[in-house]
Amino acid sequence: MNYGYYPGCSLQGIGVEYDHSIRSLFDLLDVSMQELDDWICCGTLAAPSMGKYLGLATPLYNVAQARQSGFDQLITPCSACVYHFKQAAKQVADYGKLRADVEDVLELPLINPTPAVHPLEILITEPFEKQIKQMATRDMSDLKVVCYYGCHISRPADVMDFDDPEDPQSMDDLMRWVGAQSLEWPGKGDCCGAHLSLIKPDIVVEMCTQIVDSALAAGADAVVVACPMCHANLDTRQEEIGERLGRPFALPILYFSQVLGYALGLEAAQLGMKNTSLIPFPSCWQNAGKRKLEDRARARARGSLLSSRSRSSSE
Repeated sequence: MNYGYYPGCSLQGIGVEYDHSIRSLFDLLDVSMQELDDWICCGTLAAPSMGKYLGLATPLYNVAQARQSGFDQLITPCSACVYHFKQAAKQVADYGKLRADVEDVLELPLINPTPAVHPLEILITEPFEKQIKQMATRDMSDLKVVCYYGCHISRPADVMDFDDPEDPQSMDDLMRWVGAQSLEWPGKGDCCGAHLSLIKPDIVVEMCTQIVDSALAAGADAVVVACPMCHANLDTRQEEIGERLGRPFALPILYFSQVLGYALGLEAAQLGMKNTSLIPFPSCWQNAGKRKLEDRARARARGSLLSSRSRSSSE
């Protein structure tokens, strides 16, 4: 398989640690991928707001270029970018006249454009399951995480065609493959507010407060994500979220590629962990280990109490 790689705008800015960890992880897994030459922004919400053809031509330029470059698949870590690529490709596939019009704009063919895929779509396959389980070198059994998918990993289902749109499991499976405890929780598919962070930050803080409160209630040491916007909203808003919750807290927000790479033996620097704004990785493992020691101490205390009561009753 000849893989292209589309980092997109976010992975060169707010999500640079995601870019580092994806590249390091795929290199470790011996997956060769080449960055797409001359890529442009996927268009996000701005291009469609300025016109239908611009909203389609902007993302389709990248997948058309990927086909011209001979790539079989275009690995796209940002879930929003994947959505825009897949949604645009579906529209021109369904409507031949529309495809011809966009081809005229791009001056590039759009027949059989290279499919964009999220890294999870590759990693969750059976060959990688075997490889990942064999390569896991660090003990992750003390780590409790909740996996947060947000809006676009698997929705809308007819566009994304991946995972369960109501109860996605791909990241949960990856975490379990390396021995981490992936907890069930109700917030995995909630919206973080996405781009509203720029224009309606109060709404985003409220939405993220509900997500964080749910993660903390589940007993998570960290939240695992697969989208740079989700990461930014949950990571950088924690002081404001703490004010809404009425208590300070510090909850690591980690990319799945960082947790997976660390489990497979990569070091924090290779995973971009120095850029995580709140808790330096891997302190969540230290927190988990501390919690385990506390649990053991409580168990010993309960055992001593029961033993003491047993001796008293026998006397």
